[in-house]
Amino acid sequence: MGRSGRTLWIAVLLAAGALGGAAGEPPHRDLEVVAVDIPDHLPAGGVVRVPLTLHNRGEDTWDPDRGYAVSYHWLASDGRMMVLDGARSPLPEPVPPGATVHLEARLQLPDEPGRYLLRWDVVEEHVCWLSDLDPTPPVPIPVEVRASQAFTVVEGATPRWLWAGSTIRARLVLRNDGLQPWAAGGPVRLSSHWLDRHGDVVSWDGPRTELAESVPPGGTVVVEGSVTAPRVAGRYLLQWDMVHEGECWFAERDPSPEPLLPVRVVSAPPWGPSVSTAACVLLAAGALVCARRRHPVWGCALAARGDLLWLTLALGLKQGEVLGGAGEIFARGAVPLVAAGALAAVASLLILPSRRRPWVSWGVAALAAGVLLADLVYLRFFGDLLSVGALSAAGQTDEVGASVASLFEIRDLWLVVDLLPGALLAVAAARLEGRRPPARRWPTAVALLVLAAAAAAVGWARSRPDEGVLRQVFRNVFVAREVGVLNFHGLDLGRALVGRVWRRPPTDEEVERIAAWFRERGGDRAGAGPAFGRARGDNLLMIQVESLQGFVVGFRIGGVEVTPALNRLAAEGLHFTAVADQTDEGRSSDSELATQASLLPLPVGAAAFQHGDNDFTGLAEILGGSGYHSLSAVPFEGSFWNRRVTHRAFGFSSSLFDDVFAPGPVIGWGLNDGDFLTQMVPRIEALERPFCVYLITLSLHHPFEGFPDRFKELDVGRFEGTPFGNYLHTMRFFDRALGRLLERLEGSGLLGGTVLALWGDHDAGLGWEPEMADALGIRWHEPDWYLTERVPLVVRVPGAGDLRGEVDLPAGQADVAPTLLALLGVDPRGYAFVGRNLLGSPQDRPVPGAHGSFLDRRHLFVPGGPTLTEGRCYELSSLESVAPEACGRGWAEAAAMVEVSRRVLEGDLQQRLHAVLTEAEKR
Repeated sequence: MGRSGRTLWIAVLLAAGALGGAAGEPPHRDLEVVAVDIPDHLPAGGVVRVPLTLHNRGEDTWDPDRGYAVSYHWLASDGRMMVLDGARSPLPEPVPPGATVHLEARLQLPDEPGRYLLRWDVVEEHVCWLSDLDPTPPVPIPVEVRASQAFTVVEGATPRWLWAGSTIRARLVLRNDGLQPWAAGGPVRLSSHWLDRHGDVVSWDGPRTELAESVPPGGTVVVEGSVTAPRVAGRYLLQWDMVHEGECWFAERDPSPEPLLPVRVVSAPPWGPSVSTAACVLLAAGALVCARRRHPVWGCALAARGDLLWLTLALGLKQGEVLGGAGEIFARGAVPLVAAGALAAVASLLILPSRRRPWVSWGVAALAAGVLLADLVYLRFFGDLLSVGALSAAGQTDEVGASVASLFEIRDLWLVVDLLPGALLAVAAARLEGRRPPARRWPTAVALLVLAAAAAAVGWARSRPDEGVLRQVFRNVFVAREVGVLNFHGLDLGRALVGRVWRRPPTDEEVERIAAWFRERGGDRAGAGPAFGRARGDNLLMIQVESLQGFVVGFRIGGVEVTPALNRLAAEGLHFTAVADQTDEGRSSDSELATQASLLPLPVGAAAFQHGDNDFTGLAEILGGSGYHSLSAVPFEGSFWNRRVTHRAFGFSSSLFDDVFAPGPVIGWGLNDGDFLTQMVPRIEALERPFCVYLITLSLHHPFEGFPDRFKELDVGRFEGTPFGNYLHTMRFFDRALGRLLERLEGSGLLGGTVLALWGDHDAGLGWEPEMADALGIRWHEPDWYLTERVPLVVRVPGAGDLRGEVDLPAGQADVAPTLLALLGVDPRGYAFVGRNLLGSPQDRPVPGAHGSFLDRRHLFVPGGPTLTEGRCYELSSLESVAPEACGRGWAEAAAMVEVSRRVLEGDLQQRLHAVLTEAEKR
């Protein structure tokens, strides 16, 4: 319960007591802590179970079904409130007046070591804390919280200089200064952090070193610690640290972490480009010697084709430098594929006239070096490799231009330094080839192509387990890791050529047919009905929650709400309970496409990469035309899912990524939800109004492993340690962060003038097991599983008391944009949105969902193949199977919607269709 809510309820209860008579006296509340057993020293940030005995001295029964639970407050040593909302512990049974209850209460310790006061309490959720009304509240108990994890480097020396990118081992003697023992080979390991000379983090996750023996508190151990220097030369600060995997870094809990050690990092010549340069110099020298001799000697025939040998080495060896710049190494199978690409390029040059070929070889080497150099520069700014899509969206990424000079490093010259001896090699090789009789180029070229094909076959056979990365593209560098950097660019260019050159652009007749489809469904999108314009001029705050599924809202485990804050939000606004997860291989980015541009994802690959540079009619762009200031934020790399490009394409005027957020505990892929949402509050408050803000949380993700124990609040029983149990802990952690966000926004007065829309990005990917079905109270049955895959959509409209309650209309994520625009007073009818205005006059349309399914008010269709008859059709009322033909009409209409969305994406038609639809409206 928040502070403002608590004050309100106290006022209500006191007022009721003052009225007396008709209002009735409120029940007397009184509790007594009879016994509690707390250890002398408690670990900071930990969770402990405390035997506790409470006595109900009041007049009201503590009934868990009415929301009663045991909790506590943390106070500073001077009595200041530190933590108001402690973790809840469910009561085992109702406790009537005069009765005593015994339980093991869950106690979450403060993160910071120190001396605190602990006050036990009983809460009636959404009503009051008993201690606020108790004439004799429990006396706070003094508690000393110590660092659970702490250490000291007793002996050991760290080198004062290191080669850039090198890894060294240092012998250290470590002492365990914490309260917990370290197990040999366990989750506690030695690691390190690199900071620049100003103290900003350069690299947080250093190499791990396991402990060879167990270490009790106070004990010591000798460790050969590994540390990898930054790849860029300069002055740095090194900090030794220890990590409890999946839980914490010791520096987060240790009141006296290890000092920062100054280290000078010196550039070392990169291996691959160095070999290429040395080979080029030797070949050029040999070719020049041969060119000056009147009569050729042994080896001159090889020197005449030295350009091809050098090109093979240059193409093959330089790519590792770029991949290393991304902190990656080649995956299995990549090396043969890199070799195959280089051999294929050389084979194609062999068919050229002999005297021209060396210069063409030099040109290819120069082009490849330029591409790799551009990759490195782009990588340092955006965290990913260049792509055709990024180049075509250059106007959206012009901020790199002002900083491009600062992104170059002296080390980068190794990528181009061999071009000078390469030019001398080309001169000499061309002269030698002119003196030689015509060579049999074709047999050699064919032989090289056969060799390249064999290498490609070997590489592909070894990399097949990872072939999905070629379709579900998270980052370009992940593809390059599997196939090679230059091969990636070849694939990317080929894909772009197919999409932009070879694919026939839509004709005027096709555009008109697609426009007719949107006109026919215009009433579904139109701003109509009593909700249209109800929030005109209000701010808009959108929150996309990682892996949030619909069943979480209102779900209880062990009698405790998993998401109390989200439940309250759903009760205060509109809760759409039948929203299909419409994502595919693009996962979170597909949800962004659907909710922000009201288009469906591609069946293969991610539209964020294949069509990220489209000129969308995004929600933020449309609101920008009405004077809104827009901002998107996600605490992760901007290159992930190509968000630096797509968010601009959706119309957001600015976007925040991981480089602007203060560091904090990482849960899942990035900054935890609590720190992310907390750090966003002042940024939101500083925006001009009205504003449109889009927040994307990260949380923990599939396979839901390693949720930190110190953040666990729920007792998930038999699911503890399982993916489902960790998923519930994750949702509870997000909910706590959401509650704090709402309190801050309410306190600043923003919540009263802001439409808040919250939805899940996609399903959690949890295995469909009988135990999970039992926990959810449903059958372990195929249609039930598809229905649990739905995501929630909650829309809270300030001051609109009639716009609340559950809405069971089948919907999809593509319906978000038109619905929100209509609420804010913008008519979506003229936009090429495949979604509907759910608060207008939408017809009962089939809603395409994940895996090729669809849902309408009567049926759920589950595909079994590409045809209708291969699928299974279920009646929603009974979830019993019926003939597939019963879903025939919906199947055809859903397929048409998917096809229209695909054509709009591939043809980049949203703006063109908007012009056509708007013109038609005028007529």
